Amino acid sequence: MKATCAMLGALAAIAAHATVTVSGVAFTQDADSHDVTVSYDLTTSDGEPAFVSLDVLTNGVSVGATRVKNVSGDVSTSPADTASLVAPGTGKRITWKARADLPNVGLTNAAVRVTAIATNHFAGLYMVVDLSRGKDSTYWPVQYTACKPDTNSPAFYTTELWLRRVPAATFQMGYNNGDTKADSWEPVHSVTLTRDFYCAVVPTTRAQHLLIRGKNTYGTYGNFWPNGEGLDANGDPFDYYPLSKDVSYNEIRGSAWPDEGGVTAGTVIGRLRARTGLQFDIPTEAQWEYACRAGHSGNTFNDGTPYAKNAYVSLGWGQANSDWSSSSKDDHWHPVAKLKPSDWDFYDFYGNVLEWCRDWYAAYTADAVSNPVGAETGSTRVSRGGSYALDSSILNSYARRNKIAVTTHDNNSGYRLVVETDEDLGLWPTEGGGAGERGFADSAAGLLETRPAATFAGFRANKPYSIIDTATPLSFVLIVR
Repeated sequence: MKATCAMLGALAAIAAHATVTVSGVAFTQDADSHDVTVSYDLTTSDGEPAFVSLDVLTNGVSVGATRVKNVSGDVSTSPADTASLVAPGTGKRITWKARADLPNVGLTNAAVRVTAIATNHFAGLYMVVDLSRGKDSTYWPVQYTACKPDTNSPAFYTTELWLRRVPAATFQMGYNNGDTKADSWEPVHSVTLTRDFYCAVVPTTRAQHLLIRGKNTYGTYGNFWPNGEGLDANGDPFDYYPLSKDVSYNEIRGSAWPDEGGVTAGTVIGRLRARTGLQFDIPTEAQWEYACRAGHSGNTFNDGTPYAKNAYVSLGWGQANSDWSSSSKDDHWHPVAKLKPSDWDFYDFYGNVLEWCRDWYAAYTADAVSNPVGAETGSTRVSRGGSYALDSSILNSYARRNKIAVTTHDNNSGYRLVVETDEDLGLWPTEGGGAGERGFADSAAGLLETRPAATFAGFRANKPYSIIDTATPLSFVLIVR
């Protein structure tokens, strides 16, 4: 990841409001080789290259980012590889070896999606880990894309682990409600995170945990994936539920934090690090709150709405909407990513399951801090976000819990993953020469639009197992600005 950080630093001087436009998208498929050739035009307002991704959809649903990997031409690979950035111009071409990626698979009503994002705004980039090889693999491939995850795709909940890049910044941590009671989330204090990090779009699902760790017990509710069995009353697979009660804090990462190198081999985090070469972990408490808040502060939800009792129901699962009751207190999980995302496109920060943080639980300091790691010792670790069994007082961006032992397999507790970058990036310079924050307001994140502005050129291949079926006229252009 060091090359990533170095490139980002070099790009800091680029204009902050670059406009990136993809247009004229068309594709054809060779009837014999099944290679798909995609052409498009790329415009950037500052003349700088862009990070370009290719996605393939069938019947409007992505086939999965990790299944489109044999691509070449004017397409990007990793943000660390500056050579793969695409210079603006017309007649750009991408070749996708469809047969290599999807052998003996036929896709109906297929479409391609080309997405570009300005290289000075990496907030919109996603990291995708391919878990499909399972626990016995020694290597899990990692890809990068500017395309948002498709929450209608089964791969999003099972074989693909999606993380979104979060920019370094300074924010106000905690909340003061103005009463005289000393709450655990006071005092409000300034926290600076000097390193970008990737944060999982959703808490880890049961299917993902099975592929990472190789076992799920789930108590009385079964182990169904990948056999396609086990649907809830709404027709959703149980495997789309967040993992809970099958793993303790110590089994997730080990007991040593914040000691140097405090991850135990064989734990969830140990396995992820060994198989990707990336600095996986669960978030520090500061990272969790910053990503959860999505640029908002105080007692405001992460979609920008002010706090009110039970107002979380559009964003998370708690007592008010999870089917919890005083006579039915247990096992009211729900599939992830079924409710509204935050303004940074994260799901389920509120409710469903409590999420472990790395830190020992301890009182806050009033002092400004940088990259806090929490107390050196303690008796319980912090968990955040609330669960299906908790009420409005916990389902918010700042409330803290300390009631679960690190060796307990708790019914209400799961985990969300992060990947840390290696180097301090510093903050973007402001016009006055001081340090400024890189915020999502200035990035292309969240500004993806579809417009019926270009018709795909293609044909139905007359060979068996044709990959791209373009019998139905399709119009699709993805604009990033």
